[in-house]
Amino acid sequence: MASSPPQKFVYTSSTSVYGQNDASIVTEENPAEPQEATAKILVEAEESLMAARATYFPAIILRVAGIYGPGRGHWFKQFLRGKACIEGDGSRWLNMIHRDDVVGCIIAALERGRPGEIYNAVDKEPVMQLKLFEWLAAELKRPLPPRFPAGAGIRRKRGVTNKRVSNAKLRNELKYEFQFPIFREGYRAKSRG
Repeated sequence: MASSPPQKFVYTSSTSVYGQNDASIVTEENPAEPQEATAKILVEAEESLMAARATYFPAIILRVAGIYGPGRGHWFKQFLRGKACIEGDGSRWLNMIHRDDVVGCIIAALERGRPGEIYNAVDKEPVMQLKLFEWLAAELKRPLPPRFPAGAGIRRKRGVTNKRVSNAKLRNELKYEFQFPIFREGYRAKSRG
């Protein structure tokens, strides 16, 4: 019995594939030129899926920002554990998306996405690292994390970038309406499961 090919295939990649480090606004049109090995592997997977389109494989790529929400959230967990630090002056841009919106974006891509397209799955408001920690400190009535010189031995598996990722294409083409369009709404929300 022959199996039928998928109608659409959604691959969740990462916004870490954008290597920009100049606080610029990044769209799907920007080159994916990461410096870190993990992000390079993601780009290779994306390229393989796009090459498979020649054999009518209907891949759609979602480049997902840092996920937060119940059970998730690197920055929040670091803050709660007292292990967070503000890098340099804290002006590095962070891009995030709530866990529930990741699911919503995947569904929107399956329903309305066009094979061969890339969409950035990120909320509407990038935030500077310092502003995130100031907000968390005020909300949780905790002190700000200590400051360290930029790049002072801080290493992440997907590297350190400084960019503001746009979700305009996802909102315009997939007509997705975010449940938590800004991080403050998402962090204040009660767990939905």
